[in-house]
Amino acid sequence: MVAKDELVDRDFGEGLARIATAVKAARGEGRPTLLLDSGDTIQGTPMQAVAFQAAPSAGDPTVRAMNSLGYDAMAVGNHEFDFGVARLEESRRQARFPFLSANIVREDGKAAFEPYVIRTLAGVRVGILALTTKNVPGWEPPGNIAGLRFLDTVDAARRFVPILRGREKCDVVIVLTHQGFEKEPETGEDLKTSDENQAYEIATSVPGIDLLLTGHTHTIIAPRRLGSTWISQPGRFGNTLTRFDVSVAKKGSRWAIVSITGRNMAMKDVAADPDLSAKVDVEHGAAMRQLGEAVATLASPANVRDARTADNGLLDWLHEVQRQNGKADLSFASLLPGSLPAWAPGPLTVRQVWSFYPYENALVTVRATGRQVREALEAAGRCVSGVEMQNGQPVWKRNARIWGYNCDTMSGAEYALDPTRPEGKRLLFLRRNGREVADEETFTVAINSYRASGGGGFEVWRACPRISEFGSLRNILLEDARRRKTLDPRPDENWFLAPSLPEGRFGEAN
Repeated sequence: MVAKDELVDRDFGEGLARIATAVKAARGEGRPTLLLDSGDTIQGTPMQAVAFQAAPSAGDPTVRAMNSLGYDAMAVGNHEFDFGVARLEESRRQARFPFLSANIVREDGKAAFEPYVIRTLAGVRVGILALTTKNVPGWEPPGNIAGLRFLDTVDAARRFVPILRGREKCDVVIVLTHQGFEKEPETGEDLKTSDENQAYEIATSVPGIDLLLTGHTHTIIAPRRLGSTWISQPGRFGNTLTRFDVSVAKKGSRWAIVSITGRNMAMKDVAADPDLSAKVDVEHGAAMRQLGEAVATLASPANVRDARTADNGLLDWLHEVQRQNGKADLSFASLLPGSLPAWAPGPLTVRQVWSFYPYENALVTVRATGRQVREALEAAGRCVSGVEMQNGQPVWKRNARIWGYNCDTMSGAEYALDPTRPEGKRLLFLRRNGREVADEETFTVAINSYRASGGGGFEVWRACPRISEFGSLRNILLEDARRRKTLDPRPDENWFLAPSLPEGRFGEAN
């Protein structure tokens, strides 16, 4: 059955078809151009997942579109590994442009990907070096990256940039990197993300880089200088295209840069290119039909408006599914999308479940002590940084430094957190079945594969023995909805934030 689903084919004002229109316009100006992508390319849309589910060796619709558009190179991103190395290699084989990464090596130390590529435009030699965030093992299940090592990106840049400038005699050096900035580019303020982001150190400590084109953190950074290097980041999902114009002049036998200008171009008002859209019509249509399928009936309204500061029915549904399928005592999970429209009673579609759980995570069960559970709850407490006044009322202040998908809640025990207390002392109590949990007790804990690898600042889970790992959590949720036929998610009120007690809780700041 296919339900009426207003979100199925909505135009969100982004995507590769819009990028295609802007790129064709730029090429139409008649000057030499390069088209580059900073990674997380083969994962992230229902179309990709549906196509890959059809057959492990199925064609990659995104790569097909990128081939048509004439990409020159792509950096490997962490989400390229979400379907495993075999799927990545199949997409790579289909691409008519190189997948680059200088810091991913095999166990024997040999390069897993080409580190760089040279392009010559009107006699100017342009070196394109690519890097991948070193924290991929902190997010991916071990099986998805078996046989690979992820080296430090600063070290890789220091090794290869001199090669491009020297032996390769490059006139222009571009570093294309799938990582963000561990320090605020404007102020130098430490953002405490150096475990995955090293772009600031690369820009300020590795000489010889003209353009540092970043990705990964989904933020829009307008082109600007950082040290002697130009930097930028074009958002996510094709909502922005960064354009750099580099002017050069002959200097002896080589070319020298005279000027660089750059700007970010929003794609919202750019018309989609119909020719590119036609390249993926079959896969797009299949995905839209699947997303419109009704899997259950929602018995009452559901929303996640306060899911990061109060117990929530939809998250408790996820917790219940994790505990049941993972055969676990406890469950940790967070709201993954930044926001989610309220769900009205009626048909519950695949699209809604996909929006609720957009990532390709597996379900993992680990064994943990009471002490480790407390440590994880303390980490979750970082998501709220205190109380502020809003419209004359006290509300919880969200910590902008913590991504929403790292704001875990727990099911299977009762607890309270006080975000106004110092870090490490925020957990007020932890009880199970009315009894205080002891540090030496052991529990089985259901989490997603990203958490099990220590992702999101939850290093505690990496040290916990794995008991089981299987399936796609999104598919498990869909199967559970189909089995239930009717879904009525309600919070079980097993936790709250203090000092507001049950009789007077604060709301969440917008």
